[in-house]
Amino acid sequence: MLKFFRKIRQKLVEQNKLGNYFKYAIGEILLVVIGILIALSINNWNETRKLQKEERHYLLALHSDFKTAESNLRIKLALVEEQLEHNERLLTILAGPVNSIPNDSIVGMLRKAFIDIPFGVQVTAYVDLLNSGKLSVIQSEELRRALSEFDAENVLANQYAENAADQWAGQVTEFFIKSLNVSAIYGKDAKVHWDYPGIPVSTGYDNTPTNRRFSSDEEVLWGRELANRIAIKNVLLGDVARSAGDVLKLIDQIYILINAASLEDSRSSESP
Repeated sequence: MLKFFRKIRQKLVEQNKLGNYFKYAIGEILLVVIGILIALSINNWNETRKLQKEERHYLLALHSDFKTAESNLRIKLALVEEQLEHNERLLTILAGPVNSIPNDSIVGMLRKAFIDIPFGVQVTAYVDLLNSGKLSVIQSEELRRALSEFDAENVLANQYAENAADQWAGQVTEFFIKSLNVSAIYGKDAKVHWDYPGIPVSTGYDNTPTNRRFSSDEEVLWGRELANRIAIKNVLLGDVARSAGDVLKLIDQIYILINAASLEDSRSSESP
């Protein structure tokens, strides 16, 4: 096409028709400009399609990962709530008359009272978006904000769970060693066991024999300090449960935003 215009311009120059020459020259320039604009438009369209495809991939991955995270979090929250109820029953017993139940029963209940639950969830697709610097691939600003809020709230739930675990790792361990027959609480003959769905059980419990030579201090079992420690444990577990509930609410909101973003992406991909 450009070669054709070039021949025409040459003939016009030879025929001294400068007015027509400039018209054809301008036409040639316009043709080049239009070609460039079309090429840019096609390139932009291809880039948009590429970004839409990448966003669709992450939206599907986020939905799947949050489904798994929600399931795991609900299991752990149910365990925390079960432990809270158990501790409330134990505190009610300890607030009643001394020896209202056998001391061995109190000792048996302590295993479930202070055991720690691994907490927190991870959404791999979101971590990948952050680490790769591709969070902007998600077009919905509202969804990006909700993901950021989820991340912060999930970190907070982890911190609450770690605080609850630290109470056992620090003061409670020493308290148990000095005052109670720990083998009766965690040994293979312990009267109260608690299975955790999806959480490995330490084989150390099954292999630890109960030492019958020692008994737990009755005054300690029915005393103020143990009751206070259980109460503090429950306060910390309550924080974990509330924070986990907030995380679940955010996950529900994220589901809605992911579905809305997927619908918008589908409409964009169908438009010419």
